[in-house]
This record gives sequence, C-alpha cells and structure tokens, in this order.
Amino acid sequence: MPKFYITTPIYYVNERPHIGHAYTTIAADTLARYYRLKKYQVMFLTGTDEHGLKVARAAAAKNLPPKEYVDQVAGEFQKTWQKLGILYDNFIRTTDSSHIKMVQEILQKLYSKDLIYKGKYKGLYCVGCEAYKTEKELVNGKCPDHNKAPEKTEEECYLFKLSKYQGKIYEIIKSHKLKIEPESRKNEILSFLNNEKLEDIAISRQKTKVFWGIELPFDKSHTLYVWLDAFLNYLSGINWPSEESKQFWPPDIQLMAKDILRVHSTIWLALLLALDLPLPKKIFAHGFFTINGQKMSKTIGNVINPNLLAEKYGSDAVRYFLLREFPFGSDGDFSEIRLRERYNADLANDLGNLVQRILAMAVKNRVKIKEQRVKIKEQKVKILPEVARNIEDLKFKEALDKIWELVLEANQNIDKNEPWNLAKKDPKKLEEFLNQISDKILTIAENLKPFLPETSKKIFKQFQDLKPEVLFPKLD
Repeated sequence: MPKFYITTPIYYVNERPHIGHAYTTIAADTLARYYRLKKYQVMFLTGTDEHGLKVARAAAAKNLPPKEYVDQVAGEFQKTWQKLGILYDNFIRTTDSSHIKMVQEILQKLYSKDLIYKGKYKGLYCVGCEAYKTEKELVNGKCPDHNKAPEKTEEECYLFKLSKYQGKIYEIIKSHKLKIEPESRKNEILSFLNNEKLEDIAISRQKTKVFWGIELPFDKSHTLYVWLDAFLNYLSGINWPSEESKQFWPPDIQLMAKDILRVHSTIWLALLLALDLPLPKKIFAHGFFTINGQKMSKTIGNVINPNLLAEKYGSDAVRYFLLREFPFGSDGDFSEIRLRERYNADLANDLGNLVQRILAMAVKNRVKIKEQRVKIKEQKVKILPEVARNIEDLKFKEALDKIWELVLEANQNIDKNEPWNLAKKDPKKLEEFLNQISDKILTIAENLKPFLPETSKKIFKQFQDLKPEVLFPKLD
C-alpha cells in the first residue's frame, strides 16, 4: 500500500487558534482525506509547540505554571480542529515525554559528531520570534513582525554548525531534489542562499534565563532553542526511529505559511543532512491573510477565531470559503461579508437548493432513486481526473471551481428540462430525468468528500432515505 505523510507546522501556544492556523490545517486535512480515499496509508501530523521564553512569559501573565497553561491552549487547538472536521492521525506536543526523550537522543548524536559546540553568541534576540536577528532584518531598529526592538544579549551557548551545509542545501533546492512550491518561494530561498552567508546558530540558552525548555543532555545548565525542539516533532510525531516511522519517512508534503519557509529551508534541512536522513519530497508555503484589507494583529483586534465562525456558519462553510476564495499559495483577504455571500450564493442556493428540489420532486412524485447506485458511489468514491489533478497540485480553488461547474450544469439542466411539467405528461421520463440528475449530484458529493466531508455525508444519507433536509439554511 502506498504511503502519504503530510505535516503542518506545530502551532505556538503563546496564542489561541486563529484563522491562519485553521487555513494550513484545513488544507492538510483535505489532502489527507483525498489520499485516504485513494487507499493510501496516510499519516497526517499536527500539534503544538510548547516551550520557550515567550510561553513562560504568557503563562506568568496568567499566573499559571507553564505546564498548566500549555495544557489549556493545546486543548483549545484540539477542540478547534474537531469543530472544523479535521481528522489528524497524530497530535504531537513538544512537552510529550516521548518527544523530549527523542530530542535529547538526537542532540547527543549531533554533539558526538562534533556538529554542536560550546561558544559565545552576541546578538539581538527577539523574544516574539524566539530567534536572533541581524541588523539587516530590522526595520527602524525593530523586528518587523513584532514592532519591538530586540534585546541585546551576549551569553554562553551551544551552536550548531549550520554554515557547513549552505552549499549542499543550495544544490538540493536548485536541482529539485527537494521541491519548494510555489516557484516564487523557491526562487526567494535560492536568492537568499546566493546572497547571504549562513552562520552557525545558537541552539541553547542558559537555564537561568530560559528555564522552560528541554535540557541539553550534555549540559543540564542549558535549555534547547525552541526552533530545534519544534522541527524535531516531524520525527517524534511518527515515533522515529521505530520500524513504523521508517514506513512513513520522509514527509511527502510539509505545509506552512511563508514566514517560516526560510528556517525550514535552512535549519531544518541542515538538521536532516546532519542526521543522514532523507529529505522531505516537497515543502509548500502558502500566503498570508489580511482581514478586510488590514494585517491580522492582536493590537488592532482583528484576529479571527475559527471556532466562532464554525459555530455561526458550520465547519464545511468555513472550509469551503477558505479554500475557494483565492488560490492556495497566494496572499488573500478574509472578509466575513464575502463568507456570507459565498455561503448564500454557492452553498445555500447553488448546491443546497439543487439537492432539495430534486429530492422534493422525487418524494412528491413517488419516484424511486436507485438505492444500490447511491451505496456504490458512497463506498467506492471516484474523484474526477481534473479534480484529482488539482488536489494533488494543491490547487484547491481550481478543484472546487471544477466541482461547481457540475453544480451549475445540473441546475441549468433542471431549468431547461422543466421536470415539474413531466409529472403528469410522462412519469417514466420524469423518473429517468430525476435519476440522471441524482447521479450527477452523487458525483458532486463524491468529489466534495475531501473538502466538505459533513455535507457529502448528508447528501448521500438524504438520497438513501429519500428525505430532503436543508443543507445550508439561507442567512439574512
């Protein structure tokens, strides 16, 4: 059986789940569901990143011990994914004892290979990014992502020999041994590697300064830099180096937002090269959301809670909007007004009304829909070739555009043939017509399974029971 291993980044628990987290995870879930339908052995990994100074400070601000705080936030992520119909295979937490044990084993291995050494690091440390910044990366002396001046630090630390891998990483990306998509992102990384020198990176801080982290196995007075801890979840999440983990490694697709592509394309790849492990097949970096034209920011107060959207519109409507509104990989704008418009026009009118009117006509005229056909289509799902190709290329909008062509064709077919007039004139023709349109609706339901799993399930059930119910109640 072929395998498919997909990852999202693990989300940092200094903040609650927001629409950006949901976007990546819904996309990963759609891919995982598609490959399950293709009978692949799927591993879909997501989770939470729970160590570091930022988390310790967030916990202190709430007067909570760090572990109690991270338990609460990790629980919120799990509830949110459940509410959005996300079916992951494992939810990894960096406070899991199995993760900590594996991380320490890997650190010891790298230290023994002389790839980690003790030194001093002098630099500008951004607590928000949990990373050192160069002067070049600052805007008016501040971190552009957090609008705060980084802290000047000079301290003893351990460093990883990142500089050793610059040439090799450049060659791997340039030669497509590892695919970075979209193409524009790949070109950004190649340009960066061409113009900037990778330096050895600090991977630890003294425990007196950052106590909330994994202790280095060779020096318990230091805790691990949070990025390395986070990267290694892609291994610990499949229980590496067990036999089972070897069946899934390497990842087929690693999904992330574009702001963390550079560290994945440098530090993460260098770690894998240092461990002599096969590299991921593809890294895909999607764009950012603006909210009604503005950057999403806690300061502005426009951070969108996906839980509230799911409660208001239903999980499938949120999934549909996020994947249909703009091409995956591009930046896009989130607007609740547009969500409501798409909900009413596409889901309530185009799809919901189509299913409702055909089933209502069948019930009213006592027309039998071929039950065996309904069961076969639900159990042996066949995704249309053009939809399948677009899903595999991460073109979710284009896949949904194709499905909606079928929805519109079916509606136009009804308007053109006026089946309500056949009821008295030719009941046999009415039966043929309703079964023909039903077959098209079931094809639509098949193709919606990776995108709108609940809606697909409801359509099949309604056709089996011949009991029409409103799929998407119209919003005022």
